[in-house]
Amino acid sequence: MQTNPAQLMLKRLVGFAGVMFVLSAMIFILARIVPGDPARIALGPSATQQQVDEMRLEMGLDAPLWQQYTDYVWRGIQGDFGKSLISGRQVSDEIAALLPATLELVIVTVLLIVAVSIPLGVMTARYRNSWIDNVGRFFSIVGVTMPSFLFAILLQLIAANFLSDWPVLGRVNYSLDLPDGPTGLLLVDSVVHGDWRVFWSALQHLIFPSMALAMAGIGQITRITRSAMIEHQRRDHVLTLKSFGVPDRVIVFRYLLKLSSIAPLTIMGLEFASLIGNAFVVELVFSWGGFASYGLESILQKDLNAVMAVVLVSGFFFVVANLVIDIVLMAIDPRLRFKEAK
Repeated sequence: MQTNPAQLMLKRLVGFAGVMFVLSAMIFILARIVPGDPARIALGPSATQQQVDEMRLEMGLDAPLWQQYTDYVWRGIQGDFGKSLISGRQVSDEIAALLPATLELVIVTVLLIVAVSIPLGVMTARYRNSWIDNVGRFFSIVGVTMPSFLFAILLQLIAANFLSDWPVLGRVNYSLDLPDGPTGLLLVDSVVHGDWRVFWSALQHLIFPSMALAMAGIGQITRITRSAMIEHQRRDHVLTLKSFGVPDRVIVFRYLLKLSSIAPLTIMGLEFASLIGNAFVVELVFSWGGFASYGLESILQKDLNAVMAVVLVSGFFFVVANLVIDIVLMAIDPRLRFKEAK
């Protein structure tokens, strides 16, 4: 029996809410048991005890834990994560200013992963045990094993020695006037405003960071695609198609690639979500100034409100990515809808 798509969506949304609830509870408890008084951190070591007590009242730290948590959840639903203990600004404003930079980097990185890893995985599977397969496997192993920060440094060295005019720091040339919205994504905003100088500069600045960030994903997706393609080549229906004389090109791109896309798509969705929070090394190397590096700085400075917000936003992207991937996979492979009904 096949499950109604609306019922599947409802189940996913209920699971979505449950995961976010557990994540918010865990990060709230951890923030309350770590050493250090948030009020003291906000005021600094020179503040008097009276000032600290007044700040605790202002932050609501004198209330029972259950009330603190319910207030925190309610404010979080409204997009209010409190003030940064270090800068004094609203954490939501800081995240809104920095998140588009990381999103743009991650989106370009995922597009690069798809553009390179899928064709490479198909080629290595189609020409198995040939020199093409050996080169592809070597490339994927290097991508998986070598850290992204090392790729970032190597790319900067290449630019310094062979591409002296190529930008390697920041998001755009500082001499250019940035477009005013609407998305915060420079590539999109520059196209909307017809500012092609900003578009070309932003694209140049994106190439090296996205390449460094994409290498691990390219290696992983290439290996998974290759394994899935080889496995499905042995299936009876594929052998039947070959026996009827269907060209290999048609079998690979019309049948095998669709059947083999489930595992790579699943990993790709998780890769997108993980890059949101794990891009801080590349952002630091290229002075990108995005959401991921903001999260690292918040941890080092013990800015609890900011850390809690970063974890929740990262968790939100993980859950949404899984939800989108589930929907896409059910559209590609109807058998998954029958499994859900069991």
